[in-house]
Amino acid sequence: MIKKLTAGLLAAVVTMSCLIGVVSAKENTIVQVHGKYVRGYTMIPLRAVSEALGATVTWSKETYTATITKNDTVITMPIHSHHATVNGQGQMLDAASSLDGGTMYVPLRFVAQTLGGSVSWDASTGTATASLDDRTVTISTQYGKTFPAMTAARINALVKAANESADLSAYKQVRTHFRPYFTDAFINKLLQKNGAVTRHKFVTKPVTRFYEGEGLGYIKQLESPNDTGGMFVERIIDVRYIHGAWMVEDISYLLASP
Repeated sequence: MIKKLTAGLLAAVVTMSCLIGVVSAKENTIVQVHGKYVRGYTMIPLRAVSEALGATVTWSKETYTATITKNDTVITMPIHSHHATVNGQGQMLDAASSLDGGTMYVPLRFVAQTLGGSVSWDASTGTATASLDDRTVTISTQYGKTFPAMTAARINALVKAANESADLSAYKQVRTHFRPYFTDAFINKLLQKNGAVTRHKFVTKPVTRFYEGEGLGYIKQLESPNDTGGMFVERIIDVRYIHGAWMVEDISYLLASP
């Protein structure tokens, strides 16, 4: 009797274990990650969110391109680009991919919907949600947060640092000198390019704009350097509030005829 009872209990335990496994498999998997809200778009860390949605991600260091694969869908996305391909067909992105601290950020809606998922947005909490099959990813952003205004002194300090970045040879410790003003990613970019593309030092009064609730903005100056043959050059200093301070995360230049 004892043997029969033991066998019966064992069978019941095995059956219960199988049932628990089925229930667990059907439960919704929820992953939480931190993203960024950039000029109206939710930007996500590509690998973290794609893998959380059940896709695989590979990276080509030769072409600086990420490839996302799920079932029959293959997405390729180069960094710093508004372009992507889906199964070999070109697609335009609403916002360009970017690299921040070694992490590639891409538009959430494009990735999630291309993989077959859905996206929702809660402006009250600054949180986006992506769902696909039995997987859900919640992405928290800085949207709706209050950021301190950039003072005139800070604007002048960042403009001065931007001018100084034209000639890195003037500083023995480049990282130490620019770290109070530039993000580490931008310092790396400067070192790779050996300084800014022009040595002209901008002195005109800067024009600024900041995107409410995003911790982003820019500082613009328009001048006609001596080495541009009469062409005007607009310098755009992109800034971001990070680690308790407004920092330069990129500098770009546009040519314009008078």
